[in-house]
Amino acid sequence: MGKRRAKAAPLESRFILHRFNGDEVYRFEKAVMWAYVDEPGVTLWFEASADDDAIQRCEDTAEMGMSPNAEVGINLPELDADQLIDREFIIPGTKSDDDDSCMSLLYYCEHEALRDNRIKVVSRDGDRFWLQWTAVVRDVNYYDGSKPPTRVEIEGQFVFKDINKWVRS
Repeated sequence: MGKRRAKAAPLESRFILHRFNGDEVYRFEKAVMWAYVDEPGVTLWFEASADDDAIQRCEDTAEMGMSPNAEVGINLPELDADQLIDREFIIPGTKSDDDDSCMSLLYYCEHEALRDNRIKVVSRDGDRFWLQWTAVVRDVNYYDGSKPPTRVEIEGQFVFKDINKWVRS
């Protein structure tokens, strides 16, 4: 008799803050992407919210009970959702922590500019896209710059709202 291969367990979405004093690890509460027409083309928007019930927190933020949310908008000349697989988007964000941005933010206790965003579209199943997103942000508990930046790692399934509007075929 031949051996049956075990079905691989689906990957679980994760929102991780790699801080100076350890990692904060969360599951997704929700992760969506959508697009809208603007001048001179289209903005593709990504938004991920972490579940309040953290898998792991750092000692200095554990009592706060906060969870991160991230959002980034990318301006594109045009968009075809069928052409997103294997695309990587690089969004530098603001040049410094003093600049404000409405297109690239992390929310925790306050909102902070996300910088050096890299979003890779890995796969697609209908209206669900698997993304790998990395960025850096000022530490989520020390806003004075006294700690090294936090590395943000978001990986998981994002639902593309109203995807049919963005498929050309």
